[in-house]
Amino acid sequence: MSRRNTTRNENRKGIIVISVVLLVLCATLFVRYRYLKEQYQINAETIAKLEEEKKEEEERTEKLQQQEAYQQTDAFVEETARELLNLIRPGDTTIKPSEE
Repeated sequence: MSRRNTTRNENRKGIIVISVVLLVLCATLFVRYRYLKEQYQINAETIAKLEEEKKEEEERTEKLQQQEAYQQTDAFVEETARELLNLIRPGDTTIKPSEE
């Protein structure tokens, strides 16, 4: 009977050790899961923010391309010449304010 009790005690000790190891592994996995979930949320927010910034920059680039295309037209050259250089086209009449 003592041999049987010894075997049962050894089995119980083995089961307890295995249970403790499993509990430690489960706790470690749970902590790691929480950390990764937190990191995932942070990364998702960062991605959303970067995508919004990308969209804004693409819109800005499109506006700059449109402005560049306009600056290469004759209308822009004429407008700039009239406004900045005070030039007139042949046949235009100018009106000067009186100096009173």
